[in-house]
Amino acid sequence: MQLLGRESRPWLSGVISVLAGVAVLLLMTAVPAAKYSAVEWVNAALTYPEKPVLYVRNLVQLSGNWVLERASLNERVERLELKNQALTEALQRAAIKVPAPKESYVRALVTLRYPQDWWQEFRIDKGSRDGVVEKAAVTSEGYLVGRVTRVGSDYAWVELITSSSFLLAAAVDQTRDLGVVNGDDFGHLKLLYIPEERKLKQGMTISTSLMSDLIPPGLPIGTIIDIDENREGYTEMSLSAGAHLTQLYNVEVFTGRGAQK
Repeated sequence: MQLLGRESRPWLSGVISVLAGVAVLLLMTAVPAAKYSAVEWVNAALTYPEKPVLYVRNLVQLSGNWVLERASLNERVERLELKNQALTEALQRAAIKVPAPKESYVRALVTLRYPQDWWQEFRIDKGSRDGVVEKAAVTSEGYLVGRVTRVGSDYAWVELITSSSFLLAAAVDQTRDLGVVNGDDFGHLKLLYIPEERKLKQGMTISTSLMSDLIPPGLPIGTIIDIDENREGYTEMSLSAGAHLTQLYNVEVFTGRGAQK
């Protein structure tokens, strides 16, 4: 009897594990929000061992790429400063207030990015305690990468610009033509609803237009890399994102705290 009991224990444990897995799967299917609740519960439990590892990883990443990327970053900063100065002057002439970037953004670390949702969303380690609100713009190295969709006290989820549900009004810097930026869930970007008679060219840059207090105008998005076919009187254009969307470790979230009033 003892031998029989020992032999049946692995089988019994396997049955219990399968039943538990089925129960969790049914719960996730019936209550989709339970997935996020479970993730945040686990995240809270792993906060102390997780954060040091994230900071060390970030430090190693920055240290390893510092020499190679310094020249490129300096050049990019110079271009952004010139662009920001020109934009500020134009908006001031139009009586539009321009937020002060350094005082209006909070820096955050990317703490979670699901492989299956790689081009749709990611989580950051800043939340409502830090002034983060829903629909706020999120940038990386000065380029728009997404906007906040859900906010907790010490975390937030960000929808990437490559998500198919992401729609944002944008303008061509060189011509001021207005269109809509949209993703496809696979890392690609499109500029939609440009009238076919407009003769835009490859290399022209795209920035945010004036939409709301949480997405300031003039944030760089990317560059036109291809002119696609016309559809119902409009032309679709392929864009190259300005930010390195595959290597998001640090981002900045627009809070508007330092915006001029």
